[in-house]
This record gives sequence, C-alpha cells and structure tokens, in this order.
Amino acid sequence: MKTATLAVAVVTCLSLTVPALGMIIDGSGKVTDWGVTPFTLPNQANQFQNGLSFTISNNYSPISYPGIGHEPSPGLASGGEASDVEEMYLRFSNNQLQILTVASSAAVPAYGNTFYLGDVFVTLGGQQFGIVTQAANQGLDAGAVYQISGTGDVVTLQTGTGSYYGSTALVANDYGPSATIPSIAGPWAVKGTIDSSLFLGSAMVNTATFNYGGAENGTFLFEYLVDLNTLGLAGGPWGAVEAHQTTGCGNDVIQVPEPATLGILAAGTVLSFLAARRKKAA
Repeated sequence: MKTATLAVAVVTCLSLTVPALGMIIDGSGKVTDWGVTPFTLPNQANQFQNGLSFTISNNYSPISYPGIGHEPSPGLASGGEASDVEEMYLRFSNNQLQILTVASSAAVPAYGNTFYLGDVFVTLGGQQFGIVTQAANQGLDAGAVYQISGTGDVVTLQTGTGSYYGSTALVANDYGPSATIPSIAGPWAVKGTIDSSLFLGSAMVNTATFNYGGAENGTFLFEYLVDLNTLGLAGGPWGAVEAHQTTGCGNDVIQVPEPATLGILAAGTVLSFLAARRKKAA
C-alpha cells in the first residue's frame, strides 16, 4: 500500500441510495448496490472513485512478515489466502457511514485455532468507534457500536499457536517506520468487558458469500451500515476518516486510511472530497 495524495474534487452525488436489507449480488459476483465486483481491479491503496474511497490488497499484506514478505502470512502456499482480508470500500450516503469488506472467510480454523475476522474500527470526527463484526469474537452482539475511549476498550490480537500476539520482532510495513506486527495490526476487536456506557447503538451488518473461482471460492462479503445519528455526528463535517480491520492472529490487515474530508455543500447533492494521505507511524 503506497503513499498517495488525492487532489481536491467537487462531484455531484450519484444517487447513492440506502441499501435494502441484505446485499444484492448478481451472477457475476457484482455487489450491485455498490457497483463493485471483487477481484476485478488491481491492488491499490487509498483511492477515491465514483463516490467510494477504497483499498484493494488481494494476496498482498502491508506487513512484511518474517521469511514471507508482503503476502498474507503464512503465505499463499500454506493457506494464507484462506484467512485474508482483500478489499475495503467506504462511502457516506443518506446520513449513513457505509463500509463494504471483502474477506476470504469469517472464522478460519488454522494452526490448531480458529481465528476470526476482526471488528471494524472507524476514526471519524476525531473519535474512534468499534463496530462488532461477529458475536463469537468477544461475546458482544454483532452490529453493536461502541465509543472507544482508550486501549483498555480493545483487544489487539487473539492468543494461541500461529498468532503474532506477543511478537516483538520489528518488521517493515507500508504505514510507517518498522514496528512490531501487533502494533501494525492495531485493534482487532472491541473488548468483551468494555463499559456498557460506551454502547451507542447498533449498525446493520449484512453478509453474503460468493464463489469467485479458485482460491477465492467461499469469499465472504460484509456490509456495515451506521446511522451517523448513532455516533452523534449527523450532518458533519467529520474531518479525517479511517476504517481498519484485521484478522485475529495478525495474519492480515486492511484499512482505508484518511481517505476523505467531506463537507455538504448544497443540500447533500454536491460533496467536496479532500484527502491527504499522511504516513502513519504504527
């Protein structure tokens, strides 16, 4: 994921309607409401196009794993593809924050353990929020949205054989200077013991699977729809925005880093998008 700067652009909102319950996927695997067909575009980071900010990292990880490099650890030959996060898309529509994640699986039995796709962490309006992906992670309700007040509210990585939890080796990464894998992977899940007063409400989480062929059969798609009123941020402006998700063992991580500063200019029909990608130290 290379450093990129997106120029200022003023565009007309392209009728981004609120999706119906569940995702609509056609016979080719296109997520029709998003206009996105996974695995059809090359790898690219922090892009903005047609109202979407997105990162695509198929078979590529921003972490250079020891002895493996920039592939989802433990590498494609050993099943890294089976626990990979591939693509993430982000947009705002009708007072919603909407995120679409393409992942190889929801929960992966590997190395004698089951590693789960992590929760989604969003930085918006100078605040951090966690959207629970799966109740199996930490026992919280799927779709629950929490205000994150500090490191004590999150779990970094799952423990167990095959996890990078506790790893102290410094490795190269695309987000900034060399750092340990756990610090690069960042938060994995909202902690099960988080203070209940930090619960803000619930997002809609829609899921689907599709066989995209070969190693991409059984691909999971997760859609997160968060009412900005739930976050107390309706109407904006929201400042820098970042969405982040990782697998429980630190096997792979994907984020859309600071893609856009959005301001409503004319009754929601014209948006001004400005993104300045800064190098982020892990």
